[in-house]
Amino acid sequence: MFFAVEMSETELRRKKRRFYLAGAIMLLIGAASIAMPLAASFAIETALGLLLLCVGLCNAVSAFAGFKSGDKPVQETVMATVSFLAGAIFVLRPTAGVMTISFLLAAYFLVDGVVKIIGYFNIMKLGGSVWLLVSGVLGILLSFMMWKNVFTGAAVIGIILGLDLIVGGTALVFLGKGCAKCIEELKAAEQPAAQLKDDGAKL
Repeated sequence: MFFAVEMSETELRRKKRRFYLAGAIMLLIGAASIAMPLAASFAIETALGLLLLCVGLCNAVSAFAGFKSGDKPVQETVMATVSFLAGAIFVLRPTAGVMTISFLLAAYFLVDGVVKIIGYFNIMKLGGSVWLLVSGVLGILLSFMMWKNVFTGAAVIGIILGLDLIVGGTALVFLGKGCAKCIEELKAAEQPAAQLKDDGAKL
């Protein structure tokens, strides 16, 4: 699990790098999303629309191959139709697509918030873990905000997404610092043991 920290120097170093990298990326994307909320909202919508069109194409190819071989690929045909229609709505009707994405983001924030809160209880002793709890609680609050204001302007989606990413990125950066502090504590604890070993060898 991403937030399960084993108190060994090797594991802490590995997770420290992951926390710093993921945190920096989230902060950059979050800042860009808040600076350009409309662009962020429609970029998400367009990307999802293209993805659905690709899914529809794959199902269409599978359905065509099924019909050609004499089968009755009902499931592939239905999925191809639904995927094409949904993808076309996202790409050709961006406003409708953004409204749909607001529902999806609300569900995402809720799940993400719950996972972060559970993760906090797994690493409570790690420095900076409280920020993970804050990020999780904020995610749940943002989820309810999205459900309540689902039909507001498209820019709101970009702003809310950016806020969540910035808080989440900040939490990961602080977790990286917490890992660094744990590494220093482990080294400090190892030094007296090494010194005792050297003293014993001299005797």
